[in-house]
Amino acid sequence: DIGSTLVLSIRNYFNGYIDNVKITTRAKTSDEILTAATLAGYFSFDMPSPYNDNGPNSVNGIQNSAVIVSGRVNQAIRFSGSSSYFYAYGFFQVGYGVLASKSFSVSLWINPTALTASTIVQFSYSLTTYRCHNLIGIFSNYGTTGQIIIQGWSSSWIILVGSYLTTNTWTHISVTYSYTNGLTLYVNGGYFDQTGSFTFTNSGYITYLQLGFMYTCSSSGSVSNSAYQGSVDEVYVHSRELTQAEVTTLASS
Repeated sequence: DIGSTLVLSIRNYFNGYIDNVKITTRAKTSDEILTAATLAGYFSFDMPSPYNDNGPNSVNGIQNSAVIVSGRVNQAIRFSGSSSYFYAYGFFQVGYGVLASKSFSVSLWINPTALTASTIVQFSYSLTTYRCHNLIGIFSNYGTTGQIIIQGWSSSWIILVGSYLTTNTWTHISVTYSYTNGLTLYVNGGYFDQTGSFTFTNSGYITYLQLGFMYTCSSSGSVSNSAYQGSVDEVYVHSRELTQAEVTTLASS
């Protein structure tokens, strides 16, 4: 039975949601169990199904005016600017997700072809609204130099500006969040900085992950509502705060 139990001839019913039930005819390792429980999405952008989720939840994505190119690991997705993006739906525990201040992590390789101010990673709860959150982008005052920038919202913008980027060069970025530590930025597997504790405001909805800038958010903070130009590869979304060692492992792939 799923959803009820029979005890002493009395049937008791579960009140709530159940999803993605799988029965495995072997004992799983602790790493396998942790992955199944906390890997919300993994997009490798590898052929033959580059837009599919390679994680346990099958939150497959859709692209618009993006192409598959040679990547950091096998293939990657490349964005050309305006109206070039990728999106996938089904993310419960992210900064702009269902509940406030729940731990999450976003990790990815980026290879920009331009260093103009832009958004790389967004979350939104609708494809027809400007209610979205720009999480990761490029900060640039002049368009000739660019830095990683990440941000969260808690009655005001919580902002962290990271290291400088180089065009046509792969850089690994991991952004983790917990209420205790706030946002933490790792670059190429190394710790860069963190914001300190804050309450990450939620939307109350299951969200879309958007790469390459899809929407102009009504409030964008310091991450510009502008299109990213370049490639993205090996995107991981976790519903927990990754450790330094785990980030280093991802950056070593």
